[in-house]
Amino acid sequence: MSRGSFLNDALYDYLLRATLTPEPLLDRLRDETTKVTGQWAGMQTSRDQGRFMQVLVRLMGARKYLEVGTFTGYSALVVAQALPDDGKVVACDISEEWTAVGKRYW
Repeated sequence: MSRGSFLNDALYDYLLRATLTPEPLLDRLRDETTKVTGQWAGMQTSRDQGRFMQVLVRLMGARKYLEVGTFTGYSALVVAQALPDDGKVVACDISEEWTAVGKRYW
């Protein structure tokens, strides 16, 4: 996982333990992305970044989300979970192969 350079290891570990609850669907998508995309797996949004995106979506009261560059859809799924029931996600990518991975989880 990526992290800001201002966090030492102990603080970062605490942050993850205190804020990230297990989410089986998201974890399965992360695992499949790593297997399917190999060296490109590093492009995936980290769990803590995804949680932060959810906080922002809820704070803003967002109802719509446009994602350009979806990869395997982790961030699109994370944001969709944070949107209200009538929210809408539009996710765009040029790779049908990688986007197909995410579609199975959406």
